[in-house]
Amino acid sequence: MTANTAVKSKLCGNFVKSAELPEWQDTEQLVAAGANQLEVAQRWEQQTQSPLVSLASVAWAAAVLLGRSFQLDMSEPELPLEPDMSWYGSWQAHGPAVLALVPWADMLRHSSEAGEGAMLAYDPEARAALLAAHKPYAPGAEVFDSHGPGLSWADLIMDHGCVGEGASDNPRYDALLSQHLQPRGPRNAALLEALTTLTGGPPALVLTPSGPDVTCMAALRAGIASDAELIKAGWRSGSKGSDVELCARVMGRLSVPVSLATERRVLQLLEQAVQACVAAYPATIDADRQELQQLVQQQQQQQQDGDSIAESAEAEGLQIRIGVLRALISEKTALLGCAEAVAAWQSAVGALAAGGGAQPTPEQLAAVYGSNSDDDDGWT
Repeated sequence: MTANTAVKSKLCGNFVKSAELPEWQDTEQLVAAGANQLEVAQRWEQQTQSPLVSLASVAWAAAVLLGRSFQLDMSEPELPLEPDMSWYGSWQAHGPAVLALVPWADMLRHSSEAGEGAMLAYDPEARAALLAAHKPYAPGAEVFDSHGPGLSWADLIMDHGCVGEGASDNPRYDALLSQHLQPRGPRNAALLEALTTLTGGPPALVLTPSGPDVTCMAALRAGIASDAELIKAGWRSGSKGSDVELCARVMGRLSVPVSLATERRVLQLLEQAVQACVAAYPATIDADRQELQQLVQQQQQQQQDGDSIAESAEAEGLQIRIGVLRALISEKTALLGCAEAVAAWQSAVGALAAGGGAQPTPEQLAAVYGSNSDDDDGWT
C-alpha cells in the first residue's frame, strides 16, 4: 500500500481527493477538511464519546506509520536501448523512494547480523516487495530482516520504534550543528545557509567513538573560519546563501584543515559540545548498564518460568525499557569515545604548535586525524 492507493479507498478516497492537504501532519487542517465527518469517525465518536481525529490520535497514527513504513524504489526497469545519461548531472537512473506499507514485512524485527541482502526491496519485474533471509531458519523460528546498514540502537528505538536483535551496535550521537555552533560572521552564516540547501537540511553534528567524520569537520570549519580563510577556500566576498554550487566546491576545500588557529577553535568547540551533551543526561552510562543487566535478567527469568506476565503489557514495557537503555548506552558510548578522540587530537595539535619554527601546514594538521572517517571523500 502506498500513498496513491488511499485515493482509491472506499472509506476515505473522496476525502483524500477533495482535501488536497499540503501538510497531513497538521491536525487542524485534517479537522477543518472534514475528517471527523467521515462515517468511520462518526461511528468512533458514538462508541467512545471522543473525536477520532485529535492531536493525540494523529500523533499515534504518525508514529505507527513512520515505525512500520518502508522507503522503496518502485521505478520501472530501464529500457536496454536507453542511451547513457550518466554524464548529465541531474539525471537519476531511478525515481525517488516511495513511502509504502508492506503488511507482512512490518512484523519483522531488525537483526544487526543481517546485511544489506536482507533488506526489503521492490522488484519491478515481479511487481512485489521481496526479502531474502540472511541465514537458514528452522521451522517456527523468528525471522529477522535488516532495517538498514550501520544502524545504532538509538536509530532503532527512535526511528523504527523497535528493539533490535544481535550484539553489535554502531554507536552514534546526532545533533543539529546550530545547537552548538554560532557562525563567526555573516560570510560564515551565508555559507552554512548554502550548505543547508545543498544537503537538504540543517547541517548535523554526527559524533562517533572515533570522532566526527570529515563532512562534520568541514561544516565546523565553515562556521568558524575567518573571512580571509573563506575567501582563500573560494567563498567570495559577495557569495550568498543561494550559491549552492560554489558551496559544494568550498566544502571540498574545507574538508582539510585551513590553519592552526581555526583548527584549535574547531576542537575546542567539539570538546565543549561533547561535554554539554554528556551533562544533559540524568544518569551515567554505568548506571544505565547496571539497570540494563538487571532488566535483561528479569526478562530471561520470566521466559524460563513460563510466566504469563511474559506475554502481558508489562512485558512489552520491559522490552521497550531495554531498548531505550540500549539506545542511551549507544549514544553515551559515542560521546565518551568522541571525547577521547578530541582530547588526543588537541594534544597532537598542541605538540605541532610547540614544535617551534614555521606554522604547521594543512597537511601536517590533517595527519593528526589519521583515518578517523569512513567517508573520506564526503565533499570531494
